[in-house]
Amino acid sequence: MRIDNVYLASAGVWLPRRMSGTEAVALGHYEQDDLIDSGLDGALVAGDAAPVDMAVSAAEQALTRAGTRAGDVDLLIHSSVFRQGPEMWAATGYLLRELGCGYPPAFEIRQGCNGMMRALEIAAGQFALVPGTALLTAADNFTSPVFDRWRGGGPGFVVGDAASSLLLNSIGGFARVRSVNSATVPELEGMHRGQEPLYSPEAGRPIDMTARALWFVHSGQTVSGANDHAVKWQLEVVHRSLNEAGITPSQVARVLFTHCAGYMVDQWIMRPLGLPMSRSAWDFGRTVGHLGASDHVVALNHLLEAGELGPGDHVLLAGGAPGYSVSAAVLTITGRPAWAGRE
Repeated sequence: MRIDNVYLASAGVWLPRRMSGTEAVALGHYEQDDLIDSGLDGALVAGDAAPVDMAVSAAEQALTRAGTRAGDVDLLIHSSVFRQGPEMWAATGYLLRELGCGYPPAFEIRQGCNGMMRALEIAAGQFALVPGTALLTAADNFTSPVFDRWRGGGPGFVVGDAASSLLLNSIGGFARVRSVNSATVPELEGMHRGQEPLYSPEAGRPIDMTARALWFVHSGQTVSGANDHAVKWQLEVVHRSLNEAGITPSQVARVLFTHCAGYMVDQWIMRPLGLPMSRSAWDFGRTVGHLGASDHVVALNHLLEAGELGPGDHVLLAGGAPGYSVSAAVLTITGRPAWAGRE
């Protein structure tokens, strides 16, 4: 979907303390060989922080940076991967009240690690009919007795905690959204389900994404060459987004991909596009872990604060998520915001 009237007015993040890979190995959470093989060297750990409060803090930063009143928000979309609070409760009303947004429509979506990009897609569709101001939030805290962030996130993943926010408008900002696309590949759905029951009243069942993925690969229920099939669809939405933005892969300044092992980033996105790993955000992502639905915004915020993006730079966002869904978006930096670093 080519986008003509959507801009990023600001971004905000909430980041907890970082536990290094060395510390995790010393505490017995992680294996030294895994650290070496994957290149993943740490994770952000939020302890007992409530995800919705994390999201409020990230959104407040985005609003403050843009000089926008919460009451001027016309739409709120919240994304998450893990539980947000009590069962049979929705986070949206809490976010609106805590932020003082008034009574705009608010939606909570569960699109996994692609949550922010799918929220961007929804907001862009809304703006095509009624231009306005949209606040996108995402938050996840994976601290839980049923999930091991160091071993349970799937092959090539260490999972971290964070919250992020984007403030969108149809007037102008530090970046223009050029395109956004997604697709769902149903034959890969079982990769994140494994042999888990579709419904179980049992509480506290351990979550092991590694075991699910391994079962899927060896069960005979997958398509031939599951990884190649996933990459094929990832590249399909990437090239569609690049074409709609009117640029080639060589014109992309930075690629923001799901935070995972270096060999995965290289094989799934950088090498197929003919781009070196130096144009990815992996050197940053490897130190904080896979942040659920916040990877892309946290990486974008980091590059801006570090002064590594400037006017005219094209940024590609891409990633896959349970479903199996793939998403991609292209941004063009139009100006360096006051809160960003200088080169």
